[in-house]
Amino acid sequence: MNKKSQLLILFTFLSVISFSAYTFFSNSDDEILQETNVESLKELTTEEITTTTEMEKKFNYPGETLEDFIQNVYTENILSCNTVTELYDSNPECLKNTYDANLIILRDKNIFLNIAQDAKNYLISNKEGIDQNEINKLLEISAYKTVINNLEQETLLIKSLYEEKLNSSINRTAIFASKDELLQAQMISYNFLKSGCINRDLVKSEEEWIFPQQVSEKDENMMNFSLKIESSIPIGPDCMGKLIASILNDSRGWKNITEKEFLLVSDEAADFTFIFSSPDKTDELCAPLETNGIYSCRNEEEIIINYFRWENGALDFGNDIKTYRLYLINHETGHILDWGHTGCPKKGAIAPVMMQQSKTTGDCIAYGWPIYEIIDMKYGIDTFVSFEED
Repeated sequence: MNKKSQLLILFTFLSVISFSAYTFFSNSDDEILQETNVESLKELTTEEITTTTEMEKKFNYPGETLEDFIQNVYTENILSCNTVTELYDSNPECLKNTYDANLIILRDKNIFLNIAQDAKNYLISNKEGIDQNEINKLLEISAYKTVINNLEQETLLIKSLYEEKLNSSINRTAIFASKDELLQAQMISYNFLKSGCINRDLVKSEEEWIFPQQVSEKDENMMNFSLKIESSIPIGPDCMGKLIASILNDSRGWKNITEKEFLLVSDEAADFTFIFSSPDKTDELCAPLETNGIYSCRNEEEIIINYFRWENGALDFGNDIKTYRLYLINHETGHILDWGHTGCPKKGAIAPVMMQQSKTTGDCIAYGWPIYEIIDMKYGIDTFVSFEED
């Protein structure tokens, strides 16, 4: 593989986003989400425009895209990486060169953030007067903000790995995160982690199970999952279906490994099924696995989520119910994808998602995304930690 191809792969990992769509989050207490996509453009209003200048009739596209800028900086400054794997494996000089190159990129981040904001404002102001091709181009530019945010997070990760190589004789991969990064990790496109789709005003059903109404046809090119909820549990099935899909299709999650989207379908068409049930029902469905009324499980092609856990979280997560719910969905999905349990790599590191964090996070920090597993799968670096080391 030539250096240009290697650097393009590296850029893909660092950006970890799709340029075809961009989501804006609301941090209000009721967690209402506003999405910028083709369907929702008509709902945007000029009140959302953050600049006071009158929009131009034609958008002034930049001469160099952010993707090209990053690739050019890498080509000029990353000279010591023989393979992409070395970024996370054996070459501290490669880590340092990449870190320094990222700082060069981030030095000009405000230029690209302003361009992204201009593109967003132009979309809002001219949503009725531009064609689909231009909408797609503007959405790509609007996504620069996400690219920059991810690049900042990856730069901190690279710095942490570089210091680990210099200051420690431990060879296994350990990843550290700041408080701000941990808070950022809780943000997803369907921003209902805080409520967990729990709605105590739901009308009780006489049926044993309730199902989402908004499902798609089975697609062989996707990971098809279904959802059913015990009728005694106050969870809205359509809300939960969207929440699970949002987690699984996040670029930080399992989609990055499967390279397939996850699609909510009917129970009959599913490859695997999420079931939300009471503690007693969970014990019944998980048997012969022992869940003791307090744990969730994966049993063959079913993921059984214990409502007690979904509502209350786990001890080592404290009040951080958002991270726990991310962890619970991603951990059990990992079992469906044949990932086994692992341990804590090092004191103070973020916990691997396949660690049994419901029981304990040990010396690690609670975390909900499969970042270790992505590094393992994408770069061939063994991140497994035996239980003896945990």
